[in-house]
Amino acid sequence: MTPTRNPQSNPSRGGTRDPYPAPEDVPQAPRRRPSDERAALAASTRTATRVGFLAIVIAGIALGITVWRTLAPAAASCQTTVWDAAPAADALPAQWTVKGTTFDTDRRTTQFAAPDPGNGTGAPNVLATVTCFPAGAADAVSRAAAAARDIGQVVNNRTDLGDGGFEATDASGAIFLEFRRSDIVVDLAASGGATATDIETVASAFDQSLGGPGGSISAPQPSGSGDLGLGSQAPSGSLSPSSSPVAPELEKLLPTKVGSVALTVDSALGTTILQDDQGSRAITAALRAAGKGQDALRLAEAYDSTQASDLNILAITVDGMDVTKVRQLVLDSWLAASGAGVTQTPVKLGGKDYTKVNLGDSGPLDYVRTANSVVFVITTADGTLADQAAALLP
Repeated sequence: MTPTRNPQSNPSRGGTRDPYPAPEDVPQAPRRRPSDERAALAASTRTATRVGFLAIVIAGIALGITVWRTLAPAAASCQTTVWDAAPAADALPAQWTVKGTTFDTDRRTTQFAAPDPGNGTGAPNVLATVTCFPAGAADAVSRAAAAARDIGQVVNNRTDLGDGGFEATDASGAIFLEFRRSDIVVDLAASGGATATDIETVASAFDQSLGGPGGSISAPQPSGSGDLGLGSQAPSGSLSPSSSPVAPELEKLLPTKVGSVALTVDSALGTTILQDDQGSRAITAALRAAGKGQDALRLAEAYDSTQASDLNILAITVDGMDVTKVRQLVLDSWLAASGAGVTQTPVKLGGKDYTKVNLGDSGPLDYVRTANSVVFVITTADGTLADQAAALLP
């Protein structure tokens, strides 16, 4: 009941009229039992909790909509960049053309090929995949490089393309190249006789299409014959005797006779012996990663020109490179001394410490040693000859 100031509405207890009712005259609701009060309080708390939870849900939905509105344009932009990544025709290798392109949600795949030479090897081609990575592009490239090393491929970093990447070659001579620019990753695989120059030219064209300068491209190397005696992973080409030694200081370190085997000694620059085979590509890439050109590599070779013996001895240096790095280049890129079935074992040879490299292919063994600024490599299947040769080297 609401108190009133009407003097006629509420008689007082003392016979006079009181404008306000006495407390006992106001109807009171019966007091709840303690158990009822606790139940009511719990119900009230549950209601408040539900209201609070609903508020959080609504706030979360609002935040999600805001984030979606923020990210959606970026994702759409990434997709558009990928789909529009089309190299200019004049940036491709000479006479190469596009053979087909497919599009996925966040990916573009294009095949490029040269005319078929008609020699049974098939047309040289490069398959290029451009992928949008809204997050984790750099990590994806790093993981791909690590995976290539794990399966025994020769991997060299490429800092000249985009925001970084790598080039890899496998035992069959296949070449792979991957780099990223921001959140876009470009992955290329060459086959059918495509050369390192071919895949690097296509990579350069993609880098330019994404706004980059195009990186560096290896100069094509003439094909050659012969073998330096370093096994299947070694660069092809052989040193021809000349009247003007290129590296006379290295030549004088090599013996002209080991046991009964007479040896011919000569020297050359990397530009002479590094061609377009797998071993040469790996060495060229390793030199490039160290900021060196092919002409920085100098070597002398002692070999049996009659081919009556498989003995071969090399003395190798790279101008301006620490000998420990040269040794690693020889092991990783020249000998490809890693991967399944390959072993490296410390041995004593000619009273000196060498690393014996067994490629696991039943071929000759390689023995590697550094002395001063030179890396020596002895190659032979004859352990006695190897020991005799080591005894004659520094």
